[in-house]
Amino acid sequence: MAHLPFTRPTDFLREREFGRKIEASFDFVRAHFRPLGKCLMYIVLPLLLLQGIAGGLLQARMGGLFNTWKTIVSRGGASNQAESLQRLSNMINGPEYWVAILGSLVSFTLLILTVYGYLVLRLEKEDPLEPVTVHEVWALVKRRFAGTILSFFGLTLVLILSVLAIGMVLGLATAFLRGNPFMVFVTIFAIYAVMCYAMVALSLFFIVQLRERKGFFATIGRCFTLVWGKWWSTFGLIFIMLLLVGVLAFVVLAITSLISSPFTMTPEQAQSVLGRVMSVVAASLNSVSTMALYPLLFLALAFQYFNLVERKEGQGLHALVDTIGAQLEAVPTSRSYQPEDEGEY
Repeated sequence: MAHLPFTRPTDFLREREFGRKIEASFDFVRAHFRPLGKCLMYIVLPLLLLQGIAGGLLQARMGGLFNTWKTIVSRGGASNQAESLQRLSNMINGPEYWVAILGSLVSFTLLILTVYGYLVLRLEKEDPLEPVTVHEVWALVKRRFAGTILSFFGLTLVLILSVLAIGMVLGLATAFLRGNPFMVFVTIFAIYAVMCYAMVALSLFFIVQLRERKGFFATIGRCFTLVWGKWWSTFGLIFIMLLLVGVLAFVVLAITSLISSPFTMTPEQAQSVLGRVMSVVAASLNSVSTMALYPLLFLALAFQYFNLVERKEGQGLHALVDTIGAQLEAVPTSRSYQPEDEGEY
């Protein structure tokens, strides 16, 4: 079967069954492996490697710390416990910890913006043969980086406030019914149900925000509108893709663990130069696998978004009709002989 080139809007905006969305994700990677991979290497890879180095050093430090901590705690005593807490505090305040934490947030943001930025730019190109360049993607990433970081924190805050509000309402209902066990169960179930529904709906947030250029709250409303009536298919797609990505990531983790474990089995080995180097190598490989695997999840969500837009609004059909109309207008007509002309034909 012929694969789509994904160079025209109609290649993206079309209704797809469940399996077709997953297939489209792999087809898009196949069609744009080199230009998209080039964007990821230039924009995301340097920070991922820095994060891997920091994570490897932190992992080696934690390997020695936990063994030392066990020895300290086994001796007992308030002074020994205070010493163990002091060691843990020193690790948290170390540069490796904060570079690993901040690097994870920033690299994940860059990964989302690079994948979705490339996809949106490809979708909006008028010439199907004109390539999307790293410069264009980088310009979009720089322009939207701060807003995307703020959106991450905004979404977290909205989810927390929503859960707290629902918990308070149901908690008051439970108290009013004097601690009815059934209401306690309903309260817990309702909180988890709301969280699950909202997280699935908001999984489309960043592709909606980038393509439709909406504000924060308008994007949230748009996500819920699109997912309405298609929540289960969206949830199923996320579950399958997370399972696939998780299995592949576990395989990579197992391989990198085999590489680093022989050199970090004891506190002395973990703190040695060779132990730290192997920890850094393993953590860097895990970070690179993130860059290779997570775009599949992001692309699957993007094609679910295009599928929902087409089902509810028919944007791809309208674009196809406009294209056909433009082609008909561009067909040249000969003036040599026309039906109204006289003479012999």
